[in-house]
Amino acid sequence: MHINPADHEPTKTFFDVMNTEPLLGAGTEVNQFRMNLVDKMGVSLGWMGKNSSGYAVLVTKQAEALTLEMYPFEGTNYIRIKGSRDYLSPSAQAYLGFYGWSGATGWVKQNSQLKSEYNEQFLSLYSTDNKYLYAWDKYTILNVKFDPA
Repeated sequence: MHINPADHEPTKTFFDVMNTEPLLGAGTEVNQFRMNLVDKMGVSLGWMGKNSSGYAVLVTKQAEALTLEMYPFEGTNYIRIKGSRDYLSPSAQAYLGFYGWSGATGWVKQNSQLKSEYNEQFLSLYSTDNKYLYAWDKYTILNVKFDPA
């Protein structure tokens, strides 16, 4: 869907738009949560966190877990760090990280798992020692629980 900008006079300040809306239109913040990562046996391994390089990693302390929110926009569900412009997306090598809007990709929840719309792979973990999170089906696909934040 293409929007003609001249047809939509701004109703907010530029600062407010840039900090709340990724593009023309309005997303809606819903479901603020911490992403609890669970193995196939139902055991919680920890939560989604972020390392100093911006990659999504497994953290074992709830205090280190990110508060996330779903950000639906034009029919796609994005996941971002609450109140930020950092969106969960896989890299070309399937590592999960947090990107600005230009790198944001959508997610689909299928049962208790998350599937990336970018590479059609599920959120996974190579090992608890490695800690990096991936969108790669050949690794251990994780179940997710959205714990209220």
